[in-house]
Parts: sequence; C-alpha cells; structure tokens
Amino acid sequence: MEDGEGMSNLNLKGIWIPIEILTDNKLSEKIIYAIVIYLSKENQYCFLTNKTISELLNISVTQVSNLINSLKSKEYIDTELIYKENTKQVEMRKLIPIKNEDTYLRKVK
Repeated sequence: MEDGEGMSNLNLKGIWIPIEILTDNKLSEKIIYAIVIYLSKENQYCFLTNKTISELLNISVTQVSNLINSLKSKEYIDTELIYKENTKQVEMRKLIPIKNEDTYLRKVK
C-alpha cells in the first residue's frame, strides 16, 4: 500500500484474533499484529503506512510508530523500506511477520 492510499483499499472486512495472540501477555500490540498477519497471508508481507493504521484504529501516528517499533524489538515483525529510485525518500514499507518459536505464525504453518 502506498502512502497516498487510505484504509478503504485494505479489503479488510474484519479480523479474527487467534487465542495465542489474544492471551500473549507480552504483546500489547495485538490488533496491529493480527492485521499484519491477516494482510500477509498471500505474500508473507504487507504494505501499511502508519497513517493508515492510525486511521483504522483511531490512534495517533506516533502511537502507531511506537507500536510498530515495539513489535520489531520483540521480533514479531520485521520491516523493509523501499526507496524511490535514486533518492533516500521512502516510497513504501513492507511489514513482514517473523516466523519463530515465540510467534503465532510458526504455530499456524
């Protein structure tokens, strides 16, 4: 999803939060993580801007940034920045759920 696109383009009808995520006491970012997993089912990653997430969850862009960074530091997701050609300007950001022993994705596969 590019920066200019809004939440209407997500094709998100709702989310189901698996019990492993819901009961994970060390994961306060449950809704964002569930959205990333859902949108990553087809390609193993998704494109979401902080603005899109903030509009969807009715929280500030700063809060989203903090939650995304927290998911990264807890190794639930990784990010990959895609830059505009011949610039240092970020065009898109991939959110990639990490498959390891402590995350839900490993249990699903």
